[in-house]
Amino acid sequence: MAKNPAAQTRQQRAVLRVGRVLRGHVVEAFGDRAYLIRVGKHRFSLHADLDLGVGQSFVFRVERGARPDALRLTILSEPGLTEFRLQDALRMVLCQDRPVGDVLIELLADLETLEPELAPAERHASQKLRAELADHVLEPGSDGVDLGEVLERSGLGYESTLLRMGLFEGNAPEFDWLGLDHDLKAELLAGLASLGEGPLAAELRAALSALEAEQILQVARQAEGDPNHWTFPIRDGEALTTGSLFIQHREVTEFDPLSTPKWRVTFAAEFAATGPVRVDLTMGAGGVTMRVLVTRHELVAPLQERAKKLQHVLADIVDVGVAAEFLPARVTVFPASAEDVDVSRRHLDIEFLRTRKVLDLRG
Repeated sequence: MAKNPAAQTRQQRAVLRVGRVLRGHVVEAFGDRAYLIRVGKHRFSLHADLDLGVGQSFVFRVERGARPDALRLTILSEPGLTEFRLQDALRMVLCQDRPVGDVLIELLADLETLEPELAPAERHASQKLRAELADHVLEPGSDGVDLGEVLERSGLGYESTLLRMGLFEGNAPEFDWLGLDHDLKAELLAGLASLGEGPLAAELRAALSALEAEQILQVARQAEGDPNHWTFPIRDGEALTTGSLFIQHREVTEFDPLSTPKWRVTFAAEFAATGPVRVDLTMGAGGVTMRVLVTRHELVAPLQERAKKLQHVLADIVDVGVAAEFLPARVTVFPASAEDVDVSRRHLDIEFLRTRKVLDLRG
């Protein structure tokens, strides 16, 4: 248990609302079990009835204290234990990590190449798996609903979906709604079981290892409030390319500037017709701002002309409570270097990895 006996400021009341479950991070220890903790970008002092270490993270629930001006913070996870388990899991998977979108593209190609060499039963299983994996490819003309379905079935939430399914006690309509049978991880596991120890077994195990590594990395991102990250195949003419998507949401309080965005989204891919492209989008009371970066300078003018129509469309549909002093939507195209457009370095740019010693790579 931990208590915060100080009179609550407006900032504290906005963040430490009774009933909320939050993650705290110990920033400083003052002695006599007095600590400075960070919750998001906010910092608070508290006295605890257990020892905490600087750098430890813990999950707590906000409850009413014994006095009207006090709050009680009940720790729900043993400080350091969850963090230790996550570090241990990261040690096991970091060397196996590869963007899932790249892995899927390679697996689809390998299935098609090796199918003629398989026995009839295995060939049928391979063709079935290839058709299932094709449903995880974002096709031209797809909209936000299609993208949402691809992300929902990405396999990153497979175990949590199993848990939710258990809550419905196997009721068939809810099972269909959860879509577990179309989940990427479920399909890879089923494919591995049906193909046995044939020539594709190693390919499927590698794909599962990459997916599970990404699941652990997603947990590490969420532990410190980093953007969630997905990669997925996109149809690009006759070929496939990998799309990379980062999404971050934050609670905006009354103490933040009015223009502070609630949502930050980054998308990047390399298409045959445009070369590398990066799109940064922010959304909040300051309106929607979209910045498009391209490496081919000759595309800036024609894309900016097209962006005018997109800007009008966004202005018509945006519904985020835009303040009167801001434009509802702004879309701008800029030339940029390949380094500025490339987002691959962000894949492992995770606060949890920056602040913990997970792997020692020294020789």
